[in-house]
Amino acid sequence: MVNTIASPIKTGFSYIAHSITDCRDFIWDMRAYKEDNERLVAENTALKMQNRDVASYMEENERLLALLGLQESITDYTTVAAKVISYSGNNWYEQIEINKGAINGLNPGNAVITPEGIVGKVVETGPNYSIVTTILDPDSDIGIRVARTGGSGIVEGDSELVKDGNCKLSFLDRDTPLIVGDIVRTSGTGGVYPPGLPVGSVMNVSADSMGNLKYALISPSVDFDKLNEVLVINGIKTQ
Repeated sequence: MVNTIASPIKTGFSYIAHSITDCRDFIWDMRAYKEDNERLVAENTALKMQNRDVASYMEENERLLALLGLQESITDYTTVAAKVISYSGNNWYEQIEINKGAINGLNPGNAVITPEGIVGKVVETGPNYSIVTTILDPDSDIGIRVARTGGSGIVEGDSELVKDGNCKLSFLDRDTPLIVGDIVRTSGTGGVYPPGLPVGSVMNVSADSMGNLKYALISPSVDFDKLNEVLVINGIKTQ
């Protein structure tokens, strides 16, 4: 009789004990799951950072190889590779600062280029730095030839177009046809830039009511948003 009466009570106590044990195990498991999750999140974050570092190193390596290839291809001129260290605070598209200067043989008037094309020219040098004015500067002008037709003109900076990172083509030969997509390259006139270097491509052509060309909108070959390393042409090689 005692066992009969006590059995339900024992069953209840047993159920409660098992429930407490299960609850305790559940809490321990949750703690373990949380720790595992935090560990996995930390490992995932570390892997993402490593992947970004690897991608960044690969991208930098590709840029440097391209710059080296450009340097080796320029056989008639002496060149100095440099790194972009800052942009002008007020007109960052128009002027940049590089980490090479007078002690590296740089002088005002030296052309500055990349594998993509023309950046601009050196306008000021310090012992270990130089200020470069880009082709977007309103005071910049470059003698060019249209690759497709051979027509000559001048690519100039413009105070309005610089806001969008563009410049304009003016003084094109009247008889030279021009279409969207035409590539313009340096003509070599003026003595600053060697001939044949990419300057940009035609985005839009503007003409007056008589059909005479006013100017063409030029998109530079160089992406100034992603300018990291440059090559400075600082002289003609002597034989």
